[in-house]
Amino acid sequence: MYVCKSIVILMTFICSVAFGSEQLIIDSFEYAESSEAQDVWKPQAESPPVGLTSHITPNGKKALLLQCDFSRKPDRCYWDREVKLDLSRFGKFSLNVYVKDPQAVRNGTIYLQSGNGWFSGSLTVASEGWQRVSIWKSDFRIEDSPSGWDQINRIRLSFWNANDTDTIVAVDDFEAVADEIMIVLGDLTIRKKSSEARSVQQYAGLMAETLEKLGLEFGVVNDTDVESGALSGCKLALFPHNPDTSEKEIKAIERFVKSGGKIMLFYSLPERLAKLMGLENTGWVRAEYPGQFSSIRLKPEAVIGSPEMIIQGSPHTRTVKSASPETKIIGEWTDTEGKKTGVPAITFHPNGTFMGHVLMPNDTINKSQMLLAIFGKLVPDMRQSLARAALRNVGKQAGFDSFNEASGFIASNSAAVSETQRAEALEHLAESKKLLIHAEQMSEDNQYGEALKTMRKATEEFQEAFFRSFPSRKGEFRALWCHSAFGIPGWDWDKAIEQIKTNGFNAIVPNMLWGGLAYYPSEVLPVAEEVKEKGDQIDQCLKACRKYGVQIHVWKVNWNLSRAPEEFVKRLRREGRLQRDREGNELRWLCPSDPKNYKLELDSMLEVVRKYDVDGVHFDYIRYPNINSCYCSDCRERFEKSSGVKVKNWPEDVINGAHAEEFVNWKCGNITKLVKAVSEQARKINPKIKISAAVFRDYPRCRQNVGQDWKVWIESGYLDFVCPMDYTADNDQFGNWVDNQIAVVNKKVPLYPGIGASAPGLPPEQVAMQIHQARKLGVDGFIIFNYGLSVARDVLPALSKGLTKME
Repeated sequence: MYVCKSIVILMTFICSVAFGSEQLIIDSFEYAESSEAQDVWKPQAESPPVGLTSHITPNGKKALLLQCDFSRKPDRCYWDREVKLDLSRFGKFSLNVYVKDPQAVRNGTIYLQSGNGWFSGSLTVASEGWQRVSIWKSDFRIEDSPSGWDQINRIRLSFWNANDTDTIVAVDDFEAVADEIMIVLGDLTIRKKSSEARSVQQYAGLMAETLEKLGLEFGVVNDTDVESGALSGCKLALFPHNPDTSEKEIKAIERFVKSGGKIMLFYSLPERLAKLMGLENTGWVRAEYPGQFSSIRLKPEAVIGSPEMIIQGSPHTRTVKSASPETKIIGEWTDTEGKKTGVPAITFHPNGTFMGHVLMPNDTINKSQMLLAIFGKLVPDMRQSLARAALRNVGKQAGFDSFNEASGFIASNSAAVSETQRAEALEHLAESKKLLIHAEQMSEDNQYGEALKTMRKATEEFQEAFFRSFPSRKGEFRALWCHSAFGIPGWDWDKAIEQIKTNGFNAIVPNMLWGGLAYYPSEVLPVAEEVKEKGDQIDQCLKACRKYGVQIHVWKVNWNLSRAPEEFVKRLRREGRLQRDREGNELRWLCPSDPKNYKLELDSMLEVVRKYDVDGVHFDYIRYPNINSCYCSDCRERFEKSSGVKVKNWPEDVINGAHAEEFVNWKCGNITKLVKAVSEQARKINPKIKISAAVFRDYPRCRQNVGQDWKVWIESGYLDFVCPMDYTADNDQFGNWVDNQIAVVNKKVPLYPGIGASAPGLPPEQVAMQIHQARKLGVDGFIIFNYGLSVARDVLPALSKGLTKME
């Protein structure tokens, strides 16, 4: 259920605090005539020619007009421009975008060609009208083998078809920016296709999101850009997760530090960079018990303005010791009970800071305060601009343009709550305003540390007002997906379920079995080794749920063999039961057309219903992995037998050829067959059982791409409720998705949108806003991903102040 965040949307024309930066106008789109623009921007694949417009721009300037004739059913419309650019110095790319009908556009993509490959950055266009969109280098994906950011030779603007409806898009003021604060994306790891590549992208993106929410101006460059001197002119370089630092890059970093630049490294620590920060690298340790590295106890006296603690939930850490009198330990690892472990977590040296693990996506208030405090200590001359930027961003975290807009929302939203709750909300709001004025004065008086502390209090008061402004709602389904069969690290199921009940939730969907593994004494699937020590997890969770009156819907990851024991996978391989992609490569997934696999999936889910008096069973990964599967020889034989056709060119004829549509229908049938059988047979075993599924949000495209026809499952009565995985950090996009899903479901079953608190990673206030949006659209409840420590500690208590308040 993971979906990685790829872009941050900035609202149009908001003034930012000025940091030292360098701008490069890539295209202002101020062409004299449409013919001139058409000479530069060339339509591709039968897309219409570009035009110019000024009547829809807020400032009357010309903008490039892109007609998207999606009614002829192309996957996308796109246009190219040839260029010759060195963008290695630039870490952020911004442009103004207008979309007439956002629901017609799935998303946009900016492609930058370099040699034999591309850098591609996705942009969300979820609201009508103009918006300023920024894409950081950390958001760009690498396709094929690009030469480098210093050799960009083509720009491509693509907009993707959502529903075969014609629309128009306009773009204006495309620029690149280089800033004084730079995040360094570990592209050396991504280029070699390391298993760490996804994490590298994820944590660079998380750092970008954190700085953006603080209102800071920053850019993102790559390891390879750093090798070429891209940190020149920068004051502070952040390395969120860079496992593969080259000799050339290390030399460049050494020159950067020697010239006065400061660095902040997370997790990875090459020996020469350790020496720069007066450290000796002593190794790596895994947590000896759950929650050992739960949080970091900081020393506010060492870095003025820092919080006392940040919550992490790290499974392991890099260990170091001081090798210089200038190096100070400013943070120590503590466990879930607050006990100090004696393991250094964060160190400070005049050249830079090191943290023993990556910055995890939780506890955003404390982590934001910590980063501001450390930045201000490393680069004192940036303190005032850092404070001003952060002050102006208080209130924006929930998607508002300003504190004043957020205040207006709180005042109007709280009209629906009790008089007591409304008075509390407005009192906290007034206190927040007062504290912000004090913090601003402290910043102007060069009291940076006190300004940060006061600003943090102002943020807390604002959040109290915000969460108390929401009314609760009786009778709705409020659930949590829990990806771990053991619940929350350091907690037992009793404590985890009690926390759910206390905070107004009424259901949990725990992941208890996969395609090749069970976390209970199964007679059908291999049993996880941990069960021997920790016991039957369904039984433990079920008992806690019955104790506290919480529903339990057991979640299965279908077909996927990611966690299956190797011997089990080897047996399946020998029996020819694994999927193959179009090139014939093996995929670690069960082939859905194989009768033995179908029976394994069916028997495992029915086993849960027979053995346990659970409230429901929940399908996940109930699909093919992607459009590139499955094309094994057995699929060919079974498809030909089922359809009565002979496929001459396999797999081309079933991908884009004469039998493509029929093959899609056949794949959908393979998946639907299992849903139907589980639904019918489970209800015979237990007539009260509820059947549900986590599904892709983009119906009907998920039918074409992964064989998931969940509309048919609803219309056929196979599901009792459905949970589309609507994971996004863009509230407008979330609303568009839910609106489309309401039409698909058509009131035949309850719709519970999935909100991505952990993926892409949302602060509690944004989770609240998406619940609020879903309610306004008329859905029957919601489900949050994922019930981990940060959601338990940060999100649930915040929601219980209003949205899920127990009456």
